[in-house]
Amino acid sequence: MSRAFHKEEFVVPIHHIGVLATSLSTTAALLAPGTPAAAAPAAPAPSSRLALAVFPAGQATGPLRLAILECDPDGGTHAAAGSACADLHKVDGDLTALADDDAICTREYRPVTAIARGTWQGDPVAYTETFPNHCVLLSATGEVFDF
Repeated sequence: MSRAFHKEEFVVPIHHIGVLATSLSTTAALLAPGTPAAAAPAAPAPSSRLALAVFPAGQATGPLRLAILECDPDGGTHAAAGSACADLHKVDGDLTALADDDAICTREYRPVTAIARGTWQGDPVAYTETFPNHCVLLSATGEVFDF
């Protein structure tokens, strides 16, 4: 005796399809011999990217210098990215901790302002400082603002 199948017998509620698919894929993974467990993707390394600017303080006009510094891997538009990143690694990205005690600068007063905005190993960076002249800036910040 043959039985006729009706279309209505094969209707499965939509929420059951998701449960069924998940169960089948889990079962297949458990039963497959020699299948290594899928490793969780590694978290991306925290980014270190700074937008840097140096300009004459208190003047509406004057040369504005800009650079992008990327670290790990070192790059961006900064002329000495490798050295600047090395300086930042020494102080764990704390621009206020940078210093070159061996510098000898004149007492010429031509103030410059240095600004850094971005992230260091995922943490936000917001730095603004005005220095008496460009030499003092470089003495206080190493290679970071030397671009």
